[in-house]
Amino acid sequence: MSSLPHCLVLAVLTVIVGLATWEDVFVDLQLGTVHGMSVDFIENKFINKSTNINVFKGIPYAEPPGRYRAPVAKQSWSGVFNATAYGASCEQYDNLPAIDAMYTYSEDCLFLNIFAPNQTTGKMPVMVYIHGGSYTSGSSMADCYSGISLASVGDVILVTINYRLGVTGFLDTGDAASPGNYGLLDQAEALRWVRNNIEAFGGDSSKVTIFGESAGAGSVDFHLISKFSRDLFDQAILESGAVLTPWSFNKYWESNKVNEAFRLGRSVNCSSTDTTELVDCLRQIDARTLENIASANQIRFGPTVDGTFLDESPITMIQRGDFKDCPVIVGFNRDEGTLLILTSFPDYALTEEAPVINQSSFNMLVTVSQTIYNPVRYEIIEDSIKQQYVDWAHWDDTNHDYFDTIVGISGDESFSCPCLKVARDRAMMTSHPVYLYFFTQVPTTSVFIVYGNGPGWLGAGHAEELQYVFGFPFIPGRQEWHGPMTDSEAELSVKLMQFWTNFAKSGDPSRPDSNSSPGQGDWEWPAFTIPELQYKELASEMSLDRGLKADECAFWDGFKPDLTSYIASMDTAELEWREEFSGWQKDLEDWRMTFQEYQDDPVCNP
Repeated sequence: MSSLPHCLVLAVLTVIVGLATWEDVFVDLQLGTVHGMSVDFIENKFINKSTNINVFKGIPYAEPPGRYRAPVAKQSWSGVFNATAYGASCEQYDNLPAIDAMYTYSEDCLFLNIFAPNQTTGKMPVMVYIHGGSYTSGSSMADCYSGISLASVGDVILVTINYRLGVTGFLDTGDAASPGNYGLLDQAEALRWVRNNIEAFGGDSSKVTIFGESAGAGSVDFHLISKFSRDLFDQAILESGAVLTPWSFNKYWESNKVNEAFRLGRSVNCSSTDTTELVDCLRQIDARTLENIASANQIRFGPTVDGTFLDESPITMIQRGDFKDCPVIVGFNRDEGTLLILTSFPDYALTEEAPVINQSSFNMLVTVSQTIYNPVRYEIIEDSIKQQYVDWAHWDDTNHDYFDTIVGISGDESFSCPCLKVARDRAMMTSHPVYLYFFTQVPTTSVFIVYGNGPGWLGAGHAEELQYVFGFPFIPGRQEWHGPMTDSEAELSVKLMQFWTNFAKSGDPSRPDSNSSPGQGDWEWPAFTIPELQYKELASEMSLDRGLKADECAFWDGFKPDLTSYIASMDTAELEWREEFSGWQKDLEDWRMTFQEYQDDPVCNP
C-alpha cells in the first residue's frame, strides 16, 4: 500500500563499493549480449567480507507494451545491449517534485535489474523483488533497491522488476476490450524471463524466491494463487501485504470496475457507452494525464478477476486452499497504522510530535477507514470496531488522545490480520512451512524521508523494514537524503539480509543451507504452527513469542465478516430501523450524562 520506492541510504565508512571505478562485464544470452558493470563490495566491520558484484540495469524483459494489451516476450536483439544505466519507470500520477526528479517515466518501462556475485562455480539461488506502491506508483529503477548489499551478504542473485501501474496497468472493462491485470501479467512475464535466462548470470533457475512489500507483497500472494504464474517460482516472502488486505482485492471494487472505467472515460471526454470505443479513445490520451485524473478523482484500478491471470475470485480460491504449496515467510510491522495518520494529517509530515487524535477526529478516521474500501456506511460496523478497541474509561473525555487506538485499528485491518490469515491458512492447508515475523524496530531515520517527510512518530511503521532488508547502511552515496543509522541498526540489517537469503537457499530463515542445523539464540526461528502460533520478533533485541494479535484478528477475521454478512441479509427496512435504534441509544446515553451532570451541579444541591 505504500506509495513509492523509499530511496534512502547512508554510507557506513567501513564500506567501499567501487561505483566510481568499475569494470565492464558481458553476458551472452539467447536473446543477445548484455553489457553490465562489475563493482567491488568491501565491508570490514559488520559483514567482514570482500566480494565482486556484476550489476546489469534496465534489461528489457518484454517488448514495449501496447496500452491495454498483454505483454509480449522480448525478442532477440543485434549487437550488445547497454545495461549500465537504469531504464524508465512506468507511468504514474505526479508525485512530489523531489521524487519525480529521480526518475524518467514512460510506457516503455518493462525492465529489470540484476545484481549477481561474480563467481564461476555452482549455481546461486535467485531472489526477485516486486516493489510496492498501492498498484499505482513505484519503481525498481533506483539505488534504493540496489541489490549489491543483499547479493554480497547472502551469495544470491537479486532481480528487481518494473510493472505497469494504475490506469495503464489495471483498467478492466469486464470484457475483451481491456481485461485488466496488465501489471500482474508483466510480473509473470518477468518471472518467465528469469526462469529462461538467469542461469547465464550464474543463477539456479529451479530455486527462485519472489518477495515484495505492501502492494508488492500483495502481488506475491496473487502469484501464489494464480494458475497462470504459480509455477514460475519456488518460494515466497510477503512483507506487509496479502491478497486479503482490503486495499489489494476488494469485492466492491471488483463489482464496480466497469463503472470506474467509464467514470475515467467521462472525465477525459471519452463518453462512449461501448467498451471498445471507450478503450480506443483512452489510448489516445496522454498516459500521465490519465494517471493524474484518476488520482485526483479517486478512480481506483487494481487487481481483478480477468479470466486469464485470475479466472475466479481469489477469496474463493483461498477458502478451498487452491494456492501454491511452498515455503513462505510472511509478516508485518508493529505500527503499520501510522500510515493512515500520515496521509490524513499531512501538516504533521515533518514534526517530531504526532497529531492528537481527539474523539471527533477518531470518529472521523474510523469512518474513513471503513468507507475508503466501500462507500456504503454502516454505523453498526463502526460501533463494533470501537467496542473492540476503545478504552471506555476515557470515552467521557472528548479530548482524550486516540492516536494509539486508531493506529491499531488501521494497522490490524489493513495489514496485520490479513498477513496472519496467510500464516494460518498455510499452517492448516499446506505441507511446507510458513514463518511469521513481527518487525518492531523504530528506525533512527524513517524511509519516508524521501518525500520530505519522516516525522519522529511513525514508529515501526509501514515499509520501515526495507532499509534493513536492502542493507541501506552499506550503500554509499545517499547521505543527503537519509540521516544516520546506528551500529545496532547496521547489525540488524545484516541479520535481516541473512534471514532473507538463508530462506532463499534452504527454505528456512534460520539455516544457510539444507544441511545446517536450525539456528539458535537470535537465529532461532521456528515455523508457525497451530496451536503453537510461534513468531519471530525482528528488532535489535530479537525474541520468540506466540499468539500475535490473536484477539484483534479474531475480530477482523471472524466477528466483523459475520456481522457484515448478517447486515447484507437484512431487508432495507430492518437495517434502517437498527441504524435508527443505534442512534437513539447514543442520544439516550448523551441525555443520561447531561442529566447526571445536572443532578451533580451544586446549584441543584444547595
